Amino acid sequence: MTVNLTLQRRGLLLIPLVLSGFTHLWNPAGFPDIFFDEGVYMRRAIHVIEGLGPQESYFHDHPFFGQLFLAGALILTGFPGSSGTDADSISALYTVPRVLMGLLAIADTFLVFKITERKYGRNIALLASVLFAVMPITWLLRRILLDSILLPLVLSSIFFAMQSSTTGKRRIAFVLLSGAFLGLAVFTKIPAVIMMPVVGYLVLSSKDSRRLARLG
Repeated sequence: MTVNLTLQRRGLLLIPLVLSGFTHLWNPAGFPDIFFDEGVYMRRAIHVIEGLGPQESYFHDHPFFGQLFLAGALILTGFPGSSGTDADSISALYTVPRVLMGLLAIADTFLVFKITERKYGRNIALLASVLFAVMPITWLLRRILLDSILLPLVLSSIFFAMQSSTTGKRRIAFVLLSGAFLGLAVFTKIPAVIMMPVVGYLVLSSKDSRRLARLG
C-alpha cells in the first residue's frame, strides 16, 4: 500500500516535469529567436572560459555569478564544440546553453510543485506546476538570460526557508541553505534583494524560531 502511494505521488510529479521538458527543451536553438542580450551573456561567459575574468573592462551592469555559472556549466559540457561562423554553426553554439536554461526551467517546475505542495497540498501543487510548465510567458526562460539563472535560486531559497519549520540541527542547515541561495540570487542580479523580506518572514514565522538566535 505504501509503495503504491509513493509511486502515485511520483507519477503526479512526472506530469508537470514532462510537460516542462517538452515546453523548454523542444527546438532549443530555433525558438525563440536569438535575443541581443543572449549574445552579451554568452560573450561574458566565453570571456571567463578564456581566463580573462568575469568583468569586461569597459562596462559593468550586473554581479558576476551569471557568467561564472554559465562558464562553469559550459566547460563541463566541453563547449564550444565548433568554431565556425556560418549560420548553422552559430545556431549550434546556442544549443548547449539553451538546453541548460531548459533544464533550469524544469528545476523551476519541480520547486514550484514542492513549495505549493507544502503550503496548499498535492492537488493545488499539481495544478500550479502544470500551469507554470505550459504558460506561454515561461518561454522567456528558454533564453540565455540572467532571469533564467536567477529564478531557480530564488525558488530554492523559498523552499529551504519553508523547510526550516522542522526542529533540531536540520532547521539550522535549512536556514543556511536558504540564505546561501538567496545570496547567490543577489550575486546574479541585484534586484533579488526584494525577496529578502519574504524569505525572512518565512523563516521567522515558522515554529520555534527562537532556536535561530545562536546563529547571531
